[in-house]
Parts: sequence; structure tokens; C-alpha cells
Amino acid sequence: MAHAERFSQDAPTDRLLAFIEFLRGRDLLISPADSLVAMEVAGLVGYEDRTLLKDGLGSALAKSKFEIEVFNEAFEQYFGAPSSDKNKNKNSSDNTPDSPSSQELGEQLSQAMQAQPELAKNLSSELVEALQSGDEAAIAIAVETAAQQVDVSAIKLLTQRGQYIRKMLDALGEQALRDAAVELESTEPAAFEAVQALREQLRNKVRDRVDRAYMVHASGDAEDMLDEALSNMSLGNVDQHHRARLKRLLERMTRKLAARHGRVRKRVKRGQLAVPATLRKAMATDGIPFKPQWRKSVRRKPQILILCDVSGSVAAYAKFLLLFLHSLQDILPRTRSFASSSNLGEVTETLRALPVEIAIERVNLKYGGATDYARAFEDFASLAMADINRVTTVIILGDARNNNTDPRLDLLADIRSKCRQLIWLNPENQRSWGTGDSEMPGVIRNCDVAAECSTLKQLERVIDDLLAQLNS
Repeated sequence: MAHAERFSQDAPTDRLLAFIEFLRGRDLLISPADSLVAMEVAGLVGYEDRTLLKDGLGSALAKSKFEIEVFNEAFEQYFGAPSSDKNKNKNSSDNTPDSPSSQELGEQLSQAMQAQPELAKNLSSELVEALQSGDEAAIAIAVETAAQQVDVSAIKLLTQRGQYIRKMLDALGEQALRDAAVELESTEPAAFEAVQALREQLRNKVRDRVDRAYMVHASGDAEDMLDEALSNMSLGNVDQHHRARLKRLLERMTRKLAARHGRVRKRVKRGQLAVPATLRKAMATDGIPFKPQWRKSVRRKPQILILCDVSGSVAAYAKFLLLFLHSLQDILPRTRSFASSSNLGEVTETLRALPVEIAIERVNLKYGGATDYARAFEDFASLAMADINRVTTVIILGDARNNNTDPRLDLLADIRSKCRQLIWLNPENQRSWGTGDSEMPGVIRNCDVAAECSTLKQLERVIDDLLAQLNS
């Protein structure tokens, strides 16, 4: 039974208290005093005028812009959206393109199929052709057809996730790819890697489709499980419908990291004993060093430089990284942000001067385009290389795909030689690193840390480790 139907049968006070608990489950901090104010407001405005009730409760229970957004979403979910809004986002979708390596992988597989007619016969399907060519529309249609065949909308428990993933893969005919991988593993290593990468691409699509079904169809009592599924979903595949919920999770992670690392107290370093100065002080006390003197230890404050590739393939990930780091400014050291695609520019002041979401959209519009790491590294060298020192941490977010041109990894090596540590975050699955036009093997050789970072959970882990290092 829908929330609106169920609560229409309850007493108004019970209905309101249940809604307040619903809000607390979405991490809104609501005190007993706030609850009393909300009850008083509801008593004054009544429950008949939906808009008036929403505005009145919002003023009592939501205290920040973020909380207002969470409240508005929760109110619509709990009491039911107006009929005019029910299909508002029906056709919304995230069209973030996938890895550009699909065609490269497809060519490798095609060569193997030409050499082995029996293999070509087993892999002759529309799905395999779509995977080879990177036809996202055809893949999406195939995945959706399989979802309907197995009735993925019937999922209710997170423990059913693996079952539905397997059912959908079987419905899609993934067995042919598995058989091909077995056949090619010892005879055609390049084609084997291509098949494995295509299988991984298909599995990721299926996992995300099952996760979306779970989030839509799971009961209201499974909010924590829903959040877990969303935290582990690829950021580039999150529906527009769930962006508000993702922001709430991001806010929760920010508060957790701020509480954990904000309590860290840095040890005071007194430096080495200054013997001559101590002896001079001791002359006034018959040689007894009551007041030892210490050499001053100068510790430079750490700084973070962030380079985000905002080209089409990684724009969604860059947005959430910048949003996450922007939310942690109170506990992060000096931070400068740069955005790039074909060219690079500093966006620190843009992020400071404007509301963060507006700022990020402007950054994407200004610097989005085709990737050219060589140009980006050259621009970065002229803008910031002189400011890099042994207390600088450089974070780069990008897929390391450079359209088969020279990425100027020598400049990346120069950055590494000057900074404290160089961290590269890649939103692609690690299995795809080094395929097609990926420059990750060279990137790895010039970085202290190279990590897959495509989900909110992975992003949290990386930033948590970074803050722990900076506070040590």
C-alpha cells in the first residue's frame, strides 16, 4: 500500500510522527523540539492544503539548502507526488558515454573470429555485434528486454541481487562469451582479453540495471540497503531520478569524514635540543638546565592540487569528486582545483565564488570536450609547477585515454618528482586499463597511487586514506 493511502487512515499526529521518523532515516537531524514545532505548525495549517502543509513543515524541519532538497524529495515520496508531477522524470536518463575502448576491443575480437570460423559461428549474435561496435542503444535495448524476461521488478531483497544478475546474463546469451573466453585463453591472448573486457562491460550494465530495479521496487523498510546499493553503483550510471539521494549520501560521508579527521590533533614537534642556548640559560641557575631550549621546527602546511578531466567520458565522476572535496574544505588543507579536456585552467575561485553545483556546471561547459592530456599537462606546468613542493599532494581524475596521441607522460614524471605524492583516480574498471588507447600502464609507473574510483564508496575510501596521511 502506498504511503499516502496508508497514512490517510491514521490520526494526523501519528501520520506526522511517522513522517518525521521517515526524515530521520534520511539523515535529517530533527530534535524533539523541532518535532513539537512541526506538530504545532501542522495543527495551524491543517492537512487539507498539500502545498501549505509542505511549506509549513519544511520551514520547521529543514534548516539548510541541502536539508530542504532532502525534505522536498522525502515529502513527495511519503505523501505521494501530485498527478502532474508523476511522470516528470519518466524519460530522464544519464547519457554519460562509456569507455571509448569498445571499438578497439571489437576489432581484436573480429580478427580472431576471422581466423576461427567456428568461433565466429558461436558468437554471431546482435548483442555481440553491439558490444563490438560500442552501440549503446542496442545494448540498452537488449539489457532491458532481458530485464523484462526475468521480471527483475520482482526483486525485493538485496540478497536476490546475484540471482537476478545471473538470470539476466543467461537471458542475454552471455554463455557464448564465456565459452569463447575458454577457447581463446590459450590460443589468442589478445582476443581473450577483448572477450573478457566485453563480458565485464555487459556484466556492469546488468549489475546497474538490477541495482536500479532494486532501488525502485524495494520496500521503504530497506533504506539502508538502498543506500548501500547506490553507494556501490557506478556514478556514471546513476539515474537522474536518484541524484538527490546520491547527494544525501555524499553529505553523510562528508560529515563522517569531518568528524573522524577533524578530531585528529597534530603532534607538536619541538625539534632538537639547542645545547648552546640551554647552557647559556643554565648559567643563571648554577648550571642546572631548568629551561631547556629547543630548535624551532618549521613545518610547512600541506596543499592539494586537483586535476579533473571533465571530458564526456568522465564528466559525471569529476562532478562528484569536486563536490566531495568542496564539502570537505573545513578539514582539508590548502586546495587548488583545475579542470581540463583539450586545455586546462584553474577553477578554484569559481568553486569558491558560486554555489558549488552552479560552479561545477560552468566548469563542465567551459572545459568539456575531447581529451588531450599532453596539452593539459603543459598548461598545468605553466600554471602550477612552480608551486609544487614536498608537501604537495596532486590528485588527477581521468580515464587516461588520449585518442592514440602522445600524452606527455614525461611531464607527469616531472610532477611526481616535485610533489609529496601523486594520486591517479580512474573511473574505468581496472580490467580495461591498458586496452585500446588507454595510457594507464605508463601512468601507473609515474604515480604513488593508481586506484579505480567509479563509485561513491570507492571515492570515500580514497579521500579517507588521504586525510589520514595528511594528519599523520
